[in-house]
Amino acid sequence: MSFVPAPSKSGHWTFTAIATALATPALAWGIGWSYGSVDKCLRDHGLQVSDPKLDIPDACSKISGLVGLLVLIAIVYVAATAITGLCVGVTEGRHRRGFGRRRWFAVGVVGVAAPWALATYAAGYGVGRLVPPPAVDTAWTEGRDAARRTLEFLSLGGQPGAVPAPGFLTEESVHLDARLHYARHYGSEVTYTQTSAMAFGSVAFVTGALVANAIGNSSARSRAERLARPQWREHQVTRVVLTPTRTWCYSFGRWLSFDHAAVMGYHLESQGVVLLFADTEPLRLTGPAAWLHAVLFAYFRFGASALPTAPFLLPIRATHTAQQPAAAASRE
Repeated sequence: MSFVPAPSKSGHWTFTAIATALATPALAWGIGWSYGSVDKCLRDHGLQVSDPKLDIPDACSKISGLVGLLVLIAIVYVAATAITGLCVGVTEGRHRRGFGRRRWFAVGVVGVAAPWALATYAAGYGVGRLVPPPAVDTAWTEGRDAARRTLEFLSLGGQPGAVPAPGFLTEESVHLDARLHYARHYGSEVTYTQTSAMAFGSVAFVTGALVANAIGNSSARSRAERLARPQWREHQVTRVVLTPTRTWCYSFGRWLSFDHAAVMGYHLESQGVVLLFADTEPLRLTGPAAWLHAVLFAYFRFGASALPTAPFLLPIRATHTAQQPAAAASRE
């Protein structure tokens, strides 16, 4: 298990700098203006804000309520930015990122506009640096490396080895037995109920009831249309077994067989593969072993001679090509 820093994306620092640069002066001005207005109103009535038993007249009550509201908003604002700064600091410190992502101008703006937030960020950052960094899941990297090595081995004339498949009975040899995310792509028929409303009373009440009923019917119709349109369904993590002629998927308590000869299209995604058929719904397999499935499928369906030219294997071949100069440089 290795540790690597997460990709540096620091847009939140720019957003925070802009937000605090606008919000803090606006709140300060609002509280100052409303407080001054209350003080002036009280003076007009012969009163002082510092009076020990101050009874605010009705003429000043609205503006005094505004002062209280703005003070409450300011308290929430300070608390929220302080807590956010603490959480972001712990996260960035634990991932060994630079202080403030080295956005020094944005850090300076936050320090001036919201010094409490920068202080909690600094405290959280220090705590995060004391915590071990999160371990990176290497399964995806290992899966792609296995696909690349297998592609190179088979292209050089090697033969794919069989793997044990306990509990799976077939006359063919098994060359892949892995757990992958399974999904199928198709549309569906969805029914929904339209409701009718009857309302009695004032014009405003009847109009409101009819509008609410129309909105409810429209929402139900939109939801039904969204559920009915073609999309990936039957999502599950399942066992996938590959033999020379078929891919087997254990779906909802039964084995489904997908004949390689019936595959009309094969697409490689960043984290999976998609198989297209003429007479059944597309199949998507996602997971670290998906690229290895692509290599073995190409070998058994088209032969070893097709491995250097199969279009859907281009990303795997590109990974292999990119690693060759790196290996040569390391030897030098």
